[in-house]
Amino acid sequence: MKVFFDTRMIEHPGIGRYIKCLLTEFKKQNEIDLYLLGNKALIEKHLAITKNIIDFNYPIYSTQEQLGYLHLKKTIGSNILHIPHYNIPVLTNFKLVVTIHDLIHIIYPYGASKKFASVYMKLMIERVLKKAKKIICVSNSTKNSLEKIYGEKNLNVNVIYEGVEENFLQINDTTYLFKIKEKYKLPQKFILYVGSLRRHKNIKMLLDSFSDLRKRLPDASLVIVGRLSHHFDLNKENVLYIGEVPDDKELAAIYNLSCVFCNLSLYEGFGLTVLEAQQCGAPVVCSDIAPHLEIGGNGVLPVSAQTIDRIVDALYNVLIDDNLRNTLIQKGFENIYRFNWADTANKTTAIYKELLAD
Repeated sequence: MKVFFDTRMIEHPGIGRYIKCLLTEFKKQNEIDLYLLGNKALIEKHLAITKNIIDFNYPIYSTQEQLGYLHLKKTIGSNILHIPHYNIPVLTNFKLVVTIHDLIHIIYPYGASKKFASVYMKLMIERVLKKAKKIICVSNSTKNSLEKIYGEKNLNVNVIYEGVEENFLQINDTTYLFKIKEKYKLPQKFILYVGSLRRHKNIKMLLDSFSDLRKRLPDASLVIVGRLSHHFDLNKENVLYIGEVPDDKELAAIYNLSCVFCNLSLYEGFGLTVLEAQQCGAPVVCSDIAPHLEIGGNGVLPVSAQTIDRIVDALYNVLIDDNLRNTLIQKGFENIYRFNWADTANKTTAIYKELLAD
């Protein structure tokens, strides 16, 4: 079974993790003859794969990539082409599998980095609905949004959850934890946010809520980890911004050292950081959006993302109430068993087999 897979977003903070984890599981299964489109050096770096690599370094969303797909028509032939995003070929037809992670540029266009991102995404998703042989959504919430926006019910969409990497776990090595605490100059008692810093992530509300919380808990701190994509004033008392942490083991240690993980995002397609926090034993306070409720299960304390008093109360209660804290941690551990990358890979392989059998 030959599958051609576009890896060009392998260093993207969200889709990149999907690519790396899914393809790593495919390697373990050894059921698929993988051909990887992208940058050879990056593929070798992240996947330790050196064969069946097709040089395909065209920019995402570009005319060049469309011409590049056209040139691959004979190479791919009747085999499967899996695009893990919505930037699909439009000039020719393939046996196409597409993964849709979210519809952020349509739902929150003001948060896009480029002016016409919303228009482009809407047009491309329309093409996906027409041209893709199989569509994968990473959550029921994303599938429901797709049906609502495009006015189509019962789309032929397969919901396949993402998993959580094994590197994210409880760490009992106190020496290592102390080393990470010192390396990043982490405070003794802190709330943690991990994720990109974009407008739809509700970062300003997080900062404002933290400011109010300190009136009740002056010794509390806020640690922010992630890529700064939009401007926010992070130069505030007891707020530590440490940027991206590319080493998963170190990031897991930061989760372990935190007192509570908080994500007040206005929109998510999945919400992987909630699961990472749960697997590391951190209690989770998050916005009550549908993906958080779907993915976080009973292991989260949901709050209205726009109501500062409720956010502050939730954080305060988790920080001072050991029973509430321990209950969230335990329910988080119970929840994460629903998600693993081996299962993601098995279900994706099943989609490939269905397509080849048609």
